[in-house]
Amino acid sequence: MGDGGLTVREAKHSDYEAVMNMARPDTFRDGFDYLPARFHQYVDDPDVFIIMLESGDSLVGMYVFMFHDDGEALLGKTGRQNPKYDDGSAFRRTSQSIPMVFKDFLLQRCKPTTLFQTVHEGHRTNLRKFLQYLGLWGKDKCTFDAMYFQSDVSAIQCSLASSNTTYLLPLITPYQPPDLHRLLPPAFSAAVLSEGRLFVDWEPYKLSQSNMKKFVEAGCYILVDPTEPAAKSLSFGGSYVTPRGRVYHIDIHCKDDALCKAHIINHVKNACSQYRGMITFCIMVIDQALKEAVVKYCVENLTLCHLPHDHTYTLYETDLKTMAKAALGNKAKY
Repeated sequence: MGDGGLTVREAKHSDYEAVMNMARPDTFRDGFDYLPARFHQYVDDPDVFIIMLESGDSLVGMYVFMFHDDGEALLGKTGRQNPKYDDGSAFRRTSQSIPMVFKDFLLQRCKPTTLFQTVHEGHRTNLRKFLQYLGLWGKDKCTFDAMYFQSDVSAIQCSLASSNTTYLLPLITPYQPPDLHRLLPPAFSAAVLSEGRLFVDWEPYKLSQSNMKKFVEAGCYILVDPTEPAAKSLSFGGSYVTPRGRVYHIDIHCKDDALCKAHIINHVKNACSQYRGMITFCIMVIDQALKEAVVKYCVENLTLCHLPHDHTYTLYETDLKTMAKAALGNKAKY
């Protein structure tokens, strides 16, 4: 399918090398690009659409969209642009393809109630233009922080052995399905979650039995405190390999300093029990007030190196009619 010389199609497994070429350490997310590790999984997932944008035989860019919450949400997960197409015309051309992408690949899967979501750093000029183009600017729902820390596993284990890093920290245990009764009560969502959403590896989800089952089946390492009748914290952990090495993401949902530290140390211990060599921890907190405490704990207590790659992300959300109207209106300006 083409539009103005731009060909739009779904990705195939054979596109992997082209994706790798857009994921070098000097091109995206400071080299910590998760897409190469997830690419083949995404191609096989019926709820994920990787859309390739080509001009002739050259890849201009790509988008990744995924359906969540039984089709109630469509997430614009990410996008990539070929580094050689870094001028304004590339943005205009790829943006103009959005209505066609929705019409030919996505709308037939959408429900009338489906919400369009995306997570971005809205302060960046190019991303702000993209958000405005899709009618998402001003539709921000919540914000969270992601911080990067790094060390060699052997050094972390030595640090853990030489100091009592869990002293006086609350008890945290691996999640079991019976724990769900302490997570589903409205008291947990109201006190802990942001807009009632979970964030797992930066992806927003509703807190539901089906989603928790999905996370367990996907191999997430999930931790929860034993507080009754409603829990006060929840976290998710997982690992993938990037062009700059292994990343272990820790997604923390709580508003208590001690609970936050307890989740961090338990995930760090889990990572060190599984992997060797250098590892980077990407720690996400939905309560931005905890950011300073997280940095101090990771650097002073766990002796991790704090990398200069912290980011603040915002979840944007709108209905599909608003998005389509904005995209079509902006297309007419080019």
